[in-house]
Amino acid sequence: MTVTTAPAPVPRAAVLATLDAVRRRESHGRVVGIRASRGLDDTTPMSDAHHEPITVRWCPSVLSLWDALTGWNEQGWLVLLTDRTEEEIGSGLLARMVQQRLHRPDAWDSVKQRFRATSLERALLDDARPHGAAIPEALLRLEPVTDPAGGWPAARSGVLSRDLVYGAVARQLLGLTIDPLDGPGLLEAGLDRELPTALADLRHRGGDPLADAANTWLAGLLGAAAPIARHALNAGDPARLLPLGIALAHITRAGGDQRHEASLAGARLEARLPDALRGASLPGATGPGADQLQAFTTTAEATVRSMLSRAGARDSARQVLRLAESILRDAQAPSLIAASTLLPGGLLARQRALAGSLGARADEVESLWSQILDHPLAALHDERGSLHHTLRAAVRLDRWLAIQPLLERSDGVGRIERAIGAARGHVLDGAWAESAIGDLLHGADDPEIAAGLRRLADAVLERRRALDRAFARDLAPLAQGERLPGDRVRYLEEVLPAIGLPLARTSHAAQDSRRGGLLVLLLDGMSATAAADLVTSIVGASDAWREILPHGQRRRSAALALLPSLTTHSRTSFFAGRPLTGGQAQEHDGLDALAREAGLVGAELFHKDDLSSSEAGSALTPKVVGAIEDVQNRPVVAAVLNTIDDALDKADPGGTRWTTSDIRFLRALLEQAHRAGRTVMLTADHGHVVERDGQLLRTPEATSARWRPATDAPGEGEVLVEGRRVLDGPAILAVDEDLRYTARRAGYHGGASLPEVAVPVIVLRPRPDEETEEAWTRELPDGWDFAADQRPLWWQARPAETRPQEPTPPTAVPELTLDIPIDPPAPVSAPEPDAAGLGSAIVESPRFADQVKHHRRRPDDATIADLVDQLVAAPGTRLPLGQVSQILGTSLARTGRSLQVIAQALNVEGFEVLRLENETVILQADLARTQFEVS
Repeated sequence: MTVTTAPAPVPRAAVLATLDAVRRRESHGRVVGIRASRGLDDTTPMSDAHHEPITVRWCPSVLSLWDALTGWNEQGWLVLLTDRTEEEIGSGLLARMVQQRLHRPDAWDSVKQRFRATSLERALLDDARPHGAAIPEALLRLEPVTDPAGGWPAARSGVLSRDLVYGAVARQLLGLTIDPLDGPGLLEAGLDRELPTALADLRHRGGDPLADAANTWLAGLLGAAAPIARHALNAGDPARLLPLGIALAHITRAGGDQRHEASLAGARLEARLPDALRGASLPGATGPGADQLQAFTTTAEATVRSMLSRAGARDSARQVLRLAESILRDAQAPSLIAASTLLPGGLLARQRALAGSLGARADEVESLWSQILDHPLAALHDERGSLHHTLRAAVRLDRWLAIQPLLERSDGVGRIERAIGAARGHVLDGAWAESAIGDLLHGADDPEIAAGLRRLADAVLERRRALDRAFARDLAPLAQGERLPGDRVRYLEEVLPAIGLPLARTSHAAQDSRRGGLLVLLLDGMSATAAADLVTSIVGASDAWREILPHGQRRRSAALALLPSLTTHSRTSFFAGRPLTGGQAQEHDGLDALAREAGLVGAELFHKDDLSSSEAGSALTPKVVGAIEDVQNRPVVAAVLNTIDDALDKADPGGTRWTTSDIRFLRALLEQAHRAGRTVMLTADHGHVVERDGQLLRTPEATSARWRPATDAPGEGEVLVEGRRVLDGPAILAVDEDLRYTARRAGYHGGASLPEVAVPVIVLRPRPDEETEEAWTRELPDGWDFAADQRPLWWQARPAETRPQEPTPPTAVPELTLDIPIDPPAPVSAPEPDAAGLGSAIVESPRFADQVKHHRRRPDDATIADLVDQLVAAPGTRLPLGQVSQILGTSLARTGRSLQVIAQALNVEGFEVLRLENETVILQADLARTQFEVS
């Protein structure tokens, strides 16, 4: 009895696989017979891997077989599909076919051919065995052949494995192109909106066996969490996996008072899990189900954190977190949301708590701010105007309020010492607070946060008002022009003779006659706050410029405008070198006279109309460019830039962070000065105050926004001034920044507030032609050093202890008094008994001597010891990079390099005793003691 096997359908892929096998075994025949139950469903023209055409004919009878043979054009291949047996066909027809037989393609053999494999992995056969040929036939049927180069990927090892087959299905049929395709990759890819449709299409076209096998393999990428993933994939809802995993992470890890709420929430969410995991979400649960859930939640959280670190995936990650938060909210778990270190609600809860602590609980403010900084969502939108940016300003101002000196008058310090101390304090400290105020006043949409910010703003503005009024009470000696003690604060008319012109004589770099001289840039109306932003943009963008200071001076100088603080007074007096009211003509004559008195061969001053070039492509006129280049005949070149003062009429000076791009002509002037090797001095004729819903005081005699003639006694928020530096005779000046006498504008000047009167004096050196530290040092003007970071300590960290200082007796050097509001003490915490002197012990140790014997260019041992001791005393043995810059006495640009050298000396055998991380210098004190064998 002859047993005949019923023919099966033959897909296109089986035809191609059969031809591949035939080609390897038979080089002559081109007619291939294949036993099949029906013809091809897809009649699209075919060709093989060698681009030879394939003609496929369905032949249900012997006669149709002969017809197909006789009608073939003998081009490429002829494939005859028939349901007849070989006995029915007969030897005559079989003789015309390759191998004189009908091929019966085995589904797995065909699949091997399509994957270019030589063997099958047993696990793959085990997947398919319960379903017969369903899986291989589905693979043949769904092969994505769009061109000869398409199809399934080749099995490079020769073995057709589950990973290769189902990985190809995932990538080519489900569109999971994420790399690597692992557990986190699957969770992230599950967010694709097209994936549910692709899963449904795979099940419809490929059948349940292939769809189930592929889902099982995909779920296996999650390891122990595979049952949870398979449950979601089989349900066609992979997008729920990641947010559900985040929600469950908060439930399973809840502790303390949250455990009861977490238990109830977990019970509500169990319907979303496989039946085998009932009870596994309870906090503290154990067993296989709990292990699966733990693996799932751990992978989900790691996936989201990874997505948040990649710009292209952040929006998706934030959406996942919002969905997870919604799941917890629906499960009635609000405290889990508030306590979260990952969810938006957790960040908002900390932001609200921070706002409520401002101005009242310093330790709590710092703790909450640290938690906010650690939250992965905090800094994703840290642009100016964002809530994160506003809260950073609030924390800084909270610190600033905490370190402000007492404002009571003291008989131990004279009025002039107090006044110049306040002026210098504003330039070096208050200006940064003013910058933060501008950010703080952006406010917040959340009512709770807004209320906290409003309370802080009121306190800060009140403190600012007190500082301005205290300064105004001591303004009389400055109006009279009494001699100023020290050289850190000067009258504005003394700046050029005392600082600028000597620089013009001593700035010839390395005796190179082509490099040197001075460029004076007077920015009309530039406040100390605007200067802080501007200098940061100049020296922070690159190492093209560095700030320098007179030897022995660690903070930049300040200057005092003429009174009233108007352009016609202060600017003219600056260039004339004496109190004088005038215009551009007097400024030109004054600068020429000063230069001649200083023995300089020439000076040139340019105003707005002199700078603008009408030539296409030129930012400056040829005259300006030529003057700056001529360092021999014009050692002093000056320019007046009016952008900031012009902005007071119509722009928003309080909302602007001034950069070189914002000041017209500034970038071009700096570039020209850089090429010529000129030292640059930046200063202003006066500052300004910003309009913040101030009050209008109508007086008939007032013609200026911030001063009026002294026709009566000054009122609250005003001061009467007279003396040789008051150029409009006795005058009444507005002190409170919210007081004005004329129509509303964006900003004002002319009054007696610190932002109007106290201006910075900043000196910059350009990068030398030879870009080495030795060249930088060699080209320093005589008597000048590089400046350390000028940001106040509270800008980066809260001093752990602010110690009040007694007023300095009048006979002592007044600089100690002046530094009270400027340079608050470094953070001090009670050191452990063996902490004091650790730095000295290290630098005196034999191991340190051995470490540094090959490092000649390093900070001196005393400086290294001081740095170590201050790090040991600091909270967490951490200091901000800016404070380390001040300890080392290096510019911020050089501090990183200096730290590298110090780290090479301290990091013995590769152990990180000292490291720099996120602009924070960190010391491992215990490791240092061990490595250097000191106690």
